[in-house]
Amino acid sequence: MQRRITLVRIGPFDTMLVGVVLLFVPDRLLGIAGRGYVCLLAVEFDPRDDAATRVRLVGVTFLLVTAVLARVPTNV
Repeated sequence: MQRRITLVRIGPFDTMLVGVVLLFVPDRLLGIAGRGYVCLLAVEFDPRDDAATRVRLVGVTFLLVTAVLARVPTNV
C-alpha cells in the first residue's frame, strides 16, 4: 500500500471564521500577541497605532479568500 501525504485543507467555513474573528476583535488578538511576546520571547510588544486597522484588513482578505474557496470544487 502506498502512503500519500496530503496537506491540511482549510475549507471556506474555516477561512470565513478566521476572517470574522480578525475583523471584529483585532484589539483582543493584539493583546494576546503582546502577552505571548512578553511570556515566550521576553521582549516588549508595542503595536503601532494602525495595527488594529491592518489586522482588520487581513480579516477582509480572509473573507475574500472565502468567496474564492467557495467556488473551487472540493473533489479536485
